[in-house]
Formats: sequence, structure tokens, C-alpha cells
Amino acid sequence: MRHLRYFLAVFEELHFGRAAERLFMKQPPLSQAIRKLEGELGVQLFDRTGRRIAPTQAGRAFAEEARKVLAAFDRAVLETRRTVVTQNPVRIGHGPCLPARNLLRFLEALSARYPDVATEVRHLGTLEQMSRLRRGELDLGIFPHSSDPSDLEQVALFPGESLQAFVVNGGRLAARERLTPSDLRAESLLIFTRAAHPALFDWLVGELERAGYSFGGVTEAGPDARDLLLGAVVTAGVTILPETLTSTAEAVPGIVRRPLDPETHMPETVLAWSMVGPPPVPDGASGLREIVRALRSRP
Repeated sequence: MRHLRYFLAVFEELHFGRAAERLFMKQPPLSQAIRKLEGELGVQLFDRTGRRIAPTQAGRAFAEEARKVLAAFDRAVLETRRTVVTQNPVRIGHGPCLPARNLLRFLEALSARYPDVATEVRHLGTLEQMSRLRRGELDLGIFPHSSDPSDLEQVALFPGESLQAFVVNGGRLAARERLTPSDLRAESLLIFTRAAHPALFDWLVGELERAGYSFGGVTEAGPDARDLLLGAVVTAGVTILPETLTSTAEAVPGIVRRPLDPETHMPETVLAWSMVGPPPVPDGASGLREIVRALRSRP
């Protein structure tokens, strides 16, 4: 197969130097490979006159058949990969802050491109997704961007969700339509435990500071949004969460949502996969990137 590809590169370029550059190899080994192929076939494939070459009649016939062989081989490889992917569902993780509409948009785009590929969706935190991607227990992860690990490929999938303040109904803050830095300066902020996700914790605190927000105190109240909302009720504090979690807040009595002014957002949501091992879909990273580009081009 390698010799067929070498031959077709020379046939199409009609120049050993350009063909070698196209194949990312040096010219002498390429010339030797073509002469070896000619020796095995017992025919001359190229007329060599000085620096110019031209295919012989045998060379032109061989090129036509070589293209058919390589095309059939490429189809066989693609079908083999497609069979493996079809038999094994693509395991996809997503975090609690991903809106259901965005998850469905991604799954629909994935299904449209790979109609024979089954999917298996799991609700997992970011660090757990990263860990499973590395262990080969997850094929794709969808979570907020917070770091750039060298062993995971990440591409921006969706814009970051708007951050909102959740406060006790009937209190001073609930009486305001929007909350500014001056409104929150003396308040106690309840935030998820840093140990649950150090990179995202530091990013969120830094983002609030860059937007001008400061607080009378910061309390780590648990890894779950429900813990933070219940903590805000008990302590009459404030917690800041993605707007996506409004429905979760509505299930907690005594909590209301108020927009922030100036607005702040979560980091972009990324699609991630391991750089090690077989690709999770038949055409690998290029196919996944095309899906992402298509989704980002549509509102």
C-alpha cells in the first residue's frame, strides 16, 4: 500500500522532488521505492529524461488500478471503524450546569453525522469526567473550561451561562430588581467547596473580583447547588450560580433569583476527549470539530 501511495504521488506531481515533499520524505528513498516497484512488476512505469519524467502507457494503466485499490482499502478502514463505533456506544459525560437544550442540540448533531452510532449519556462532575476520560471509561466530556490539561483535547462548544444571584425572598436584596457590587459588599457569599474543583473555584472568584464584586465573607458550603441554596436560606446569605440552575432554586422554598449588574458569566463549555487511544467516532477529531463549528455557527 505504501508503494502504491508513493507511485501515485510521483504520477500526479511528475516530479520526484515535489512528490517527496508531499510525502514528507527525502527524494532518494522515494526513487528507490519506485525502482523496486518497477522491478517487482517487471515493467517501466516512468520515462526519465533528465530532470523530467512522464508516465509510460503501463504507468497510466497502473495508476488507474492503483487508485481503485487504495479507494477500496480506505473504505474498508472506514467501515471497520464504523462497525466498532456502532457496536460500542459513545459514552458522553455532562455536568449539572449544562442546559438541557444544549445537550440535546449536541446529541442531535452527533446523531445526524453518525446515524449508526449509539450514545450513552452520564451526569458527572468536571473532575470525574476528566478522570474517566483519562482511564478510557468515558469517550466525550462536556463541562466548563477551567484548565488546559496536556492529555485532553478541548474545543469550545457553547458560550458560558449567565451567573445569577440567589437570595432569600423578603430580604433587602430581594427587593431590588438587579444587584450591583455595592449591594453585595457586606453580604456573605456561599460557594461550592474548593476541593471539589480548585481550578473552577479560583476562576469563579477571580471573575467576580474582575467584575467589581467583593463580599463581607466567603463560605464554602458544599459541592452541590442544592447545598448552597439551602445554606443561603439558613444564613440569609447569597449564592451565585449559573442561570441554568434556576429550576433547582425554585424547588427550594424562600429563594429568589436576581440578575447581576454588571453581568458575569461562567467560562465557555467545552467538548473534551482523550488524546490517547482510538477516536470515539469514525472520523475522529476532525469530525468532532466539524460538529462544534456547525453548532457554534447557529444561535
